[in-house]
Amino acid sequence: MGIGPLLLCVLLIVVLWWGPGWLLGEALGVRRILLPVVAPLLGMGVLTVIGVMGNALGLSWQLLPVVLVLVLLSAFLFVARLALQRRFPDKFDSPPAKSIFGKHHFKGTWLVIAAGLVAGGAVAAVSWTVGTEGLLGINQDWDIPWHANMIRLISVNHEWDPSIAGNFAYYDTNIAEAPIRSYPIAFHAVLSLFWPMSGVSIPVFLNVFVMVMMGVQLPLSTMALTMVVTRRPLAVAAAGAVSGWFTVYPYDLLWRGPLIPFFAGMLLVGPFVYLAVKGAVDRRKFWIPGIAFGAVGLIAVHPSLAFVVLPVLVFWMLSALIRRKGRILGITVYLAVSGVLAVILGLPIIAQMLKESERVSKQVWAADTDRNGAIQNIIFLNHGSMAMPILTAMVALGCLALVFRIRMWWYFGPVLAFAFLSVYTMGSNNPRFMSLTAPFYDDQWRIFGILVMLLIPLAGLGVAQVAEAVAWLIGRLRASRSTNREVGSSHRGSMVLTAAVAAAVLLVSGIAAIPYFKQNAERININTKVDGATLSKSEVDLLSSMDRYVPQDATVLNDSCDGSVWMYALGNRMPMIRHFEILPTNRQLLVLQKLGDLASDDAARAAASELGIEWVYIADGRIRAWDEPKPGLTQPDSIPYLKLVVREGNAALYQIDWSQLPGGKQAFDAASKDRLQLDGVSGILENTKPDGIAPLGRIC
Repeated sequence: MGIGPLLLCVLLIVVLWWGPGWLLGEALGVRRILLPVVAPLLGMGVLTVIGVMGNALGLSWQLLPVVLVLVLLSAFLFVARLALQRRFPDKFDSPPAKSIFGKHHFKGTWLVIAAGLVAGGAVAAVSWTVGTEGLLGINQDWDIPWHANMIRLISVNHEWDPSIAGNFAYYDTNIAEAPIRSYPIAFHAVLSLFWPMSGVSIPVFLNVFVMVMMGVQLPLSTMALTMVVTRRPLAVAAAGAVSGWFTVYPYDLLWRGPLIPFFAGMLLVGPFVYLAVKGAVDRRKFWIPGIAFGAVGLIAVHPSLAFVVLPVLVFWMLSALIRRKGRILGITVYLAVSGVLAVILGLPIIAQMLKESERVSKQVWAADTDRNGAIQNIIFLNHGSMAMPILTAMVALGCLALVFRIRMWWYFGPVLAFAFLSVYTMGSNNPRFMSLTAPFYDDQWRIFGILVMLLIPLAGLGVAQVAEAVAWLIGRLRASRSTNREVGSSHRGSMVLTAAVAAAVLLVSGIAAIPYFKQNAERININTKVDGATLSKSEVDLLSSMDRYVPQDATVLNDSCDGSVWMYALGNRMPMIRHFEILPTNRQLLVLQKLGDLASDDAARAAASELGIEWVYIADGRIRAWDEPKPGLTQPDSIPYLKLVVREGNAALYQIDWSQLPGGKQAFDAASKDRLQLDGVSGILENTKPDGIAPLGRIC
């Protein structure tokens, strides 16, 4: 990829990720110093509200109408804020601006913060770029083709409706009975606004998106969460600097899904908690809509993240009950009003998500170690990867610093809660606590990732604690040899010394942690390849050019286990099976098994006709090494009515010559009456004779 397309992609993503929220933040009077942190949260929230409300009102999900509604809404809120401030200055005037670091602010604070941001972002962005083979790799496994397909589907369909995901997955069955009836599409819908302008493929666009998230949003989010724990600039900067060092979060989440929407949502947790806490403490009334929008955005990206922010806020409020006795009622009312407004704004999306709650709660991941092994994983911050004693030491020092600061004790609450859930999911199959882990699919990788996200601020606090201790010791030694005048000069330079010591600690630790950085890139590269076992370069080339051969409304017979589920995202043509983990219906399975018997098997021929199968894609790449191709796709060149259209390396596209089969093309066309195209979008189909899902357990 040339530098031009890369810069355009980065620019589009920056405008998309920060622009809408920045506009809304300005309207609500959020301080500009905070907007880089909270703008993505506000933007995701306001776009979600526009999407779900607009869908009910018939608004087309396209850039121009969405931007128009966003501008009008922001203008209304801006005018309302100014009017209320002028009419009721005593009640609505914002309090005087103070340093967000309070008494810990020192000359050069923002330089230190910027250094932490750049250092942390550079490590994370480079790790991701190397792991994705220069941002050109395509994930060979898991969920990423689903996300890529959703982005194209929404960009073509111009409709915000989570139920289209269920129809997309199971067009040949009764959607109400299908495993996927709805799906949180905020992430996909937002990206679909700008992807068509990028001029690159969806996999590349997603890779660039994550690179921007790793390089900017990851350290920013970590800093925001750290600010909730401590306002020490050195701790905040150090947390940002080490945010890209840990393997469990974010790298394990990205290669094992890759759970890009979940990861993007986790990056909004820190900003949300910080916005809610600061707004409640400072009584900033106009931030209430912002907090409500942020809550909607958070759950729209991934509903389970509500169960991450709630424990953090609850334990913080318990601490506030003790430390701020005279203000706890006002804080509680403030957050309660924000929550009620969030429910009102997000009610449509919440209703959609509840459709999936039963399916999600039934997901179970088997334990992969015993309880002692799980505890060891947590101590050394590894899960199927190398132990990280350097980071363990940083976190341990942070925990020690917390012990000696009673005002921070509340943070042990959420940390210990997710530590317990991590031990439970990794080291036990006991169903006793299943309801606690259900929002996270009982997935040990997600829960451990959440725990590590909560631990990173402690690593930053640990670095700051070491720096302060060393600087204090050096200061004492100097003081014992100095005159009074020199003591004053030494005091003025103490913060410079502390910052220098913190930088030295990070530099030494970073050099020792180089194996961690290498592992993180290798972790991403496990599944992300330009030329891989599931998707070879030849397969990618053919899938990307499917629109040259296959008509727009056609459905292509495919074996999902060979990577062809990427067909729609790459080539804008619809495969019969659209995701690795989607089970076929009985008639889909029948065609996959008996493609070579269409001339003699009436049932198989009728199934192929009802599905509209005229094109067949076959490749020998496999998502699972032990998986075998479906029987009907093993010897295509020996089938007389199957004509080769094009071959690219190990991938080939065939066309069925229905004139050679009983009933001919006329019978094939007659069967199409059972298939209805919904909203004119290829792939959004309805079969008037829905079939049952094959009882296979799983496909690949």
